[in-house]
Amino acid sequence: MNKHPNFNFSEYLKKKDVSFRIHDSADHKEYAICCVKCVENGEPTLDTNYKCWINLEKGTFNCYRCGWTGPLVVLIQKLSNVNRIAAVRILQGRRIGATELCDFNLIVEEYDFDDEPEKLKEIELPQGFIGFDETDVRTPFHDYLLKRGITQNYAKENGWGFSRVGYVANRIIVPMYVNDKLVYWQARDILEEKHLHWGTKQYKKSLNPTGVSGRHVLYNYDVAKAYKEVYIVEGFIDAYKVGRRAVAIQGKRLHTAQVELLTNSKIETVNVLFDPDAYHDHKGIKSKRKKTTVYKSSAEEAANLLQGFFKVRLIELPGSRDAGSYSRRALREILR
Repeated sequence: MNKHPNFNFSEYLKKKDVSFRIHDSADHKEYAICCVKCVENGEPTLDTNYKCWINLEKGTFNCYRCGWTGPLVVLIQKLSNVNRIAAVRILQGRRIGATELCDFNLIVEEYDFDDEPEKLKEIELPQGFIGFDETDVRTPFHDYLLKRGITQNYAKENGWGFSRVGYVANRIIVPMYVNDKLVYWQARDILEEKHLHWGTKQYKKSLNPTGVSGRHVLYNYDVAKAYKEVYIVEGFIDAYKVGRRAVAIQGKRLHTAQVELLTNSKIETVNVLFDPDAYHDHKGIKSKRKKTTVYKSSAEEAANLLQGFFKVRLIELPGSRDAGSYSRRALREILR
């Protein structure tokens, strides 16, 4: 399946006046163009033999002469001479009809992608919120941080708090920011004993703001977006254990809106570091082209969404342990 269904690669190459060849394999087509980076990468002459091959099924390219390789978005950056955000928009067909013949150069010149209006709405913290930086009195909430190996300094620096009243009573509250705006929060239960309605619809371990979707939010995004390599984990505790280069999706299924958020950054490599069960919870996904059912785990599904834009690695920790069960030092040693 083409990773960029709204992007007509043949028309794009024609518009860029790039000559190409098409090679048919068993179940997909591959394009070949003359590599535009051979000389930059140390080759004595320009490539004239169509050594750069592009696989739209995988969303990747590779030059068999100079070794230049990566996700398709990197090649589009080079061919269009645009930043990564603009290249992602081109691949997604944003502001471009799927079958419309468009002048990509004109679109890039006329549209400032960095000034795209914000989609995320700023919200307020829940009722009764008390920040850890507002009190030095020892509470069960402080004990919970200690039990999970989280320092109070970290909680204070990141605006964590708690509440004793209302909808989020007896919970740790973790705010989530995107571009310095509070757009989401999660309230996590700290009770030691099993609740009367544990595991039922009447009781949830974690609560979120009503009327707001978490699919477009990544915990710690504002910090991690400055790095070229990041880790994607499930929860904010996992993110704390991994460090500044981690973002949390607050669940097991990565959403396309979260992938788009990652593309608006310096990130080039993404390591998928989910909990152990996410590598074995295979779920049937219908393939319209082959009319078959493909079974993928949550981790594989996340990698599949990311591969068109980043270099991706799947990491499964030893001993069927999740990232949050390690100390920060032990986890970093393993990841090295």
